[in-house]
Amino acid sequence: MGDANLKNDTIARQAYITGASSGIGKAFAERMAREGFDITIIARRKQALADIAEKIHSNTGRKVSILGADLTRKQDLELVEKTIRQDDRLHLMVNNAGIGTEGAFNTLDIEKEQQMIRLNVEALLRLTHAALASMVPRNRGAIINLSSVVGFFPIPYYATYGATKAFVNSFTEALAEEFSSSNIKFQALCPGFTRTEFQQQAGVDASRIPSFLWMEPEKVVDISLQTLKRDVVLCVPGFINRMQSLLSGPLSRYTARRAMGLLGRKFILK
Repeated sequence: MGDANLKNDTIARQAYITGASSGIGKAFAERMAREGFDITIIARRKQALADIAEKIHSNTGRKVSILGADLTRKQDLELVEKTIRQDDRLHLMVNNAGIGTEGAFNTLDIEKEQQMIRLNVEALLRLTHAALASMVPRNRGAIINLSSVVGFFPIPYYATYGATKAFVNSFTEALAEEFSSSNIKFQALCPGFTRTEFQQQAGVDASRIPSFLWMEPEKVVDISLQTLKRDVVLCVPGFINRMQSLLSGPLSRYTARRAMGLLGRKFILK
């Protein structure tokens, strides 16, 4: 995405960021406010959003609106969709909200697996559609969809989560091609292990993951925005993560599946 698409507007630019109460979403909110955006931050934890909004406004002077919403609930999702569709200042949509689970599929709570699909896939799809309703008439804007390096492989013990991220990659790449002649840009952001609350919520023992594999959310955001300016659709921050993603091409699906299964049994299963 060229700088002109993010900068030099005569009216304040607006960014919407889901899952903004912590981690990568929070880092995006802080960064976009520093870039001169007014922002709307969205998450379930309304008090956490209010605290973040107050801090960002105090540090940057930008207008920060909050939307307390559980995007797995139909009525909450529809409210956020409506707000986004009607905002003619929308310049950047970051679909960051997501959850994950780990473990042998038959041992996992099937209701939580379905909830993950509603959040990681359905909500992302619907909010992308809503954002385009605002962006297409003006022929400008950018949509960043949070994926993961696991979206490049079949991932035993992360079976549903990995499948949702494979959807995000394919969906985002397809839209990037559909809109390739427009000024609307798309990115699937595919980080690896990032120091956020995600691991705790997913039940991952972070102490079992080697320290050199971790990245800070602020660095992930920096790389995302740098590559967005260069029209990079699949952004994989970090050298090791990029090497892993590149292996998804040469390796057969069988080999990739077996390799990921061995890693899962070593680092995931207790």
